[in-house]
Amino acid sequence: MPILPAEPDFFPPDLWDDPTAVPRTSAEAVWWCLHARPRQEKAIARELRKLGVAFFLPQVLKEDRTPQGRKIRSVIPLFPSYLFLLGDHYDRLSALQGNRLVAVLEVSDQESLERDLRQIQKMLSSGLPVQPEPAAPVGSRVRITTGPLTGIEGTVIRRGKHDQFVAVVRFLGRGATVDLQDWQVEQIVVPSQQP
Repeated sequence: MPILPAEPDFFPPDLWDDPTAVPRTSAEAVWWCLHARPRQEKAIARELRKLGVAFFLPQVLKEDRTPQGRKIRSVIPLFPSYLFLLGDHYDRLSALQGNRLVAVLEVSDQESLERDLRQIQKMLSSGLPVQPEPAAPVGSRVRITTGPLTGIEGTVIRRGKHDQFVAVVRFLGRGATVDLQDWQVEQIVVPSQQP
């Protein structure tokens, strides 16, 4: 049994009640992705709840064993270092107070993110065991989305502390690698071809 009780995954409590739309506190409210410093996600969520700002912090139960064989259960973020804020520009500025965030990532496709978050929430509320998965497994085609390499496409060739990304000059059969983090790339989805 965890030492501390599980904290809410989302706020307000009716965030996911309407199956068609999430309640907005203002007309300007949009989703923001908060990239938190390590192990700060729950503290940020507590602060947002105190301020009355809507958020989603998906969490899962993790079970480990001590060297003595005793079970340890923890409630951990499904996406370490990330949570989602639903608010306007002022809510975003409120989240930036303190020193708990690395960055606030702007979400260009609001409908797609909300659909993905709704699916994650449905999975979590199903009662079935949910496990985190890396966004881009080894071998995936990805596109860099931030920084000086924005727009470059390539392949994830190794996973570790940083993902190793390779861009290839196909004509030569050679390439170059760079170390990136998950949040810097998006997986390229190739439409399936119907026979």
